[in-house]
Amino acid sequence: MKAKLTLTSAKKKTIKPGKKTLAWNKTRAELKIEFEDMGITSCELQFPECTRDNFLGFAHTKKRRYVTDLKRVVLACTNCHQTVEYTPDMEMVLENVIANRKLTEGL
Repeated sequence: MKAKLTLTSAKKKTIKPGKKTLAWNKTRAELKIEFEDMGITSCELQFPECTRDNFLGFAHTKKRRYVTDLKRVVLACTNCHQTVEYTPDMEMVLENVIANRKLTEGL
């Protein structure tokens, strides 16, 4: 006697966003407005492989697991973000961009 095969749809559990994700989503929405108000709408890093104002995101000054201040970010294209991510002095490079940005805000 042959066994009858039936396909049952398994319930797929949806993974809901956690506390960190929800906090980042809220902060990112605020940062978008703040950066636009400051006139920052293109990549701040401008490395040779930069795509200027395409594929933009926020690069944290520290690795994600060490981030304590979600607003310590630089607006960067994906290419520049990838480059700075693997630079040994990533934090120093990004902090310099933030410091220079604050100096030019007063002009």
